[in-house]
Amino acid sequence: MAVDLKNYQKVNNFLLENKIDSILYGSLGVSIYLGNFKNFDDIDLLVEDVYLSDKWLDLIKIMKNNGFELIDSKEHEFINKQDLKIAFTKKSILIKDNICDPKKDIQIHHKEGILIKTLNKQAFINAYTFSSKDGYRKEKRGKNDLDIVKSLNDIN
Repeated sequence: MAVDLKNYQKVNNFLLENKIDSILYGSLGVSIYLGNFKNFDDIDLLVEDVYLSDKWLDLIKIMKNNGFELIDSKEHEFINKQDLKIAFTKKSILIKDNICDPKKDIQIHHKEGILIKTLNKQAFINAYTFSSKDGYRKEKRGKNDLDIVKSLNDIN
């Protein structure tokens, strides 16, 4: 399924209704800066660590109540009947991987009438530079991560 910001809005709305604050991450998050530079196949969200540990079963229930089924517990990935994939990651990864300070380097954007909470441009540059050195991503994505870094750096 091709994913867009309207899909993100629907998911973010039901998460907020359940008092779960999320940050849009991954390539759909980067699209806030680069536009639709590719076909997006999932939504990557950062959430408080507790939702992927002590409150993991609560998150599974919330996702299930909104039509999603857990497909990969290690990757915290869900899918619905329309093949919309959602993957969750702990917010602490931003600090652990020296990407950014999640208290300072998050921005709110309005795009297509949608309120989007995501990383600032420099944090995405840091994230994609970091991931370009990761063996799994390097093998899977080739130079795509560095192409994204270059494109982000080219923006004024």
